[in-house]
Amino acid sequence: MGVSVGGIVSGIDLDGIVEQITEVEKRPVKALEAKKEDFKVLISAYANLSKELSGLSNAARSLRYPSAYTARTATSPDPESYTVSAGSFARTGTYSLEVHQLATSQKLAAGPFTEDALPGGGTLSIQVGDGNPMEITAGANFSLHDLANAINAEKGAVTAGVIFDGTHHFLTLSANDTGAANTISVDVIEDEDGDTGDDAGLSALVAYGNEEGEGAGDKAFSVTQEAKDAIISVDGVQGIHRPSNTIEDVVKDVTLTLSGTAPATTFNVALDQGAISEKLETFVEKYNNVLTFFFNSQKYNGEGEEQGTLFGDQTANRINGALTRSTAGTVSGNDSFRYLSDVGVTMRRVTDKEDPEYGKPYLELNQETLSRALEEHPDDLKRFFTSIDEGEEGFAVRMCTLIEGFNDPTGGILASGSKGLKTKIGSIDKQITRIGDKAERSEERLRNKFNSLESLLAEYKVTSDHLASQLKALPGVSKE
Repeated sequence: MGVSVGGIVSGIDLDGIVEQITEVEKRPVKALEAKKEDFKVLISAYANLSKELSGLSNAARSLRYPSAYTARTATSPDPESYTVSAGSFARTGTYSLEVHQLATSQKLAAGPFTEDALPGGGTLSIQVGDGNPMEITAGANFSLHDLANAINAEKGAVTAGVIFDGTHHFLTLSANDTGAANTISVDVIEDEDGDTGDDAGLSALVAYGNEEGEGAGDKAFSVTQEAKDAIISVDGVQGIHRPSNTIEDVVKDVTLTLSGTAPATTFNVALDQGAISEKLETFVEKYNNVLTFFFNSQKYNGEGEEQGTLFGDQTANRINGALTRSTAGTVSGNDSFRYLSDVGVTMRRVTDKEDPEYGKPYLELNQETLSRALEEHPDDLKRFFTSIDEGEEGFAVRMCTLIEGFNDPTGGILASGSKGLKTKIGSIDKQITRIGDKAERSEERLRNKFNSLESLLAEYKVTSDHLASQLKALPGVSKE
């Protein structure tokens, strides 16, 4: 604001006049600010639409690749004895399985010892199967727990422990891996008494005696659990041995996890219809989110009422129309399915006039139709959603391509629309600045003119007052 004019001499509210004139000159700014806010609302609406479309694109992408239709499910009739899982390369069908024997790991125990103390110090060599042996040195005053801790610290193929039965202590060794080949060998390679062949000192742990057990020491390691392979029969093939209870290489891409013996039973490997159905349900949900967005943002609320944010917006109309045409369109080259409705997805509308969403379109999935399609024509259903032939696009591929075009951050219709709106906002800001600058200059000119007028009036008043006083001083002029 410029220097105050005041209007003391003229008696006129010149400041008020200047402010009113300036306000009139700035009046277009309000309309421009309102237009700018409208553009900002549109930009926000485009961003929200882009977000909804991204969700739909992700859902369509989960349906566009053939791998989405190769998931398998496998069911065990006796889960307490074994479970079964199948990968996408497993052959569908029924398999017979009999579990004769579980794989077990070998366990050894040395003792009994009346105290938690080794009979002597020295060096042990422990080997599992044909693995590398590990050497453990025990001090003369080692307890059984000290030796167990030293063995476990090596993080080898065995785990050591100490068991106390209330009277005696036992040193235990357990192979970490199951299987008949994973037997534990323990040797004393150094005994502090100098003799590794007797049953005294540390050698007492390995005083096994001869093959018949004659001459064995009473504290030597003995087998408490045998090392065994799992033995199964599959589809009539008998005596299949595996070192683990998790068997992955007998039936291609099928994993058997054994937990107990079982007589002959059958398990089934089938297409995982649930996984496909879940993906299609997600697609329907995300598509309906987009339809709800359009319904709310493009709604006409009646004359004189505030309309939807995107009511009459050409960009939104173009996207909505393209989605509708793509959804209702055919997929060529498929013997069983041409329309989305053929696989159980149909377009409906809210028909209840009391419903606030009356007239809103939405997709609906018929699980019975989808299940029948999966059971009768699984390959055709896969081809319907994915690529069919060179130059042809399945439904999900087509939908992804369409949405990716809308959401392209550089040349997509939404990005271009937002960019154009931001350019308009920038132009409006410049107009507002120009109007403000012009109004300030005009205000300054007016104040300068009115100040000059006040100065001139002041001079006239001084002259007038002087003349009046001179006239009164003349002879014959009344003094009243």
